[in-house]
Amino acid sequence: MRQYRLNLAREARRYKRYPAIARERGWQGEVIVNIRAASGLSVPMITLGKTSGYAELDAQALEMMENATRLAAVPESLRGRPFVINLPVHYRLDD
Repeated sequence: MRQYRLNLAREARRYKRYPAIARERGWQGEVIVNIRAASGLSVPMITLGKTSGYAELDAQALEMMENATRLAAVPESLRGRPFVINLPVHYRLDD
């Protein structure tokens, strides 16, 4: 599980964008994204676990993780097994 979390985080960094409107308005926050695998699914499901309070930040975090899950290989030890990973995505203006 740890290796997959690291793979997801690495791939997600490539797609992280701070929405322009959020930056202009000074919006910051943390989004929790749930990545859930179930038996029979070839691609994990991505859902919002906790909102940042800003739809634009939430949407960007979900899009980022959808892209990351397409690239991050699920380790052999997790294939075909159900699991849930909760990943925080931080948006800070000073990043």
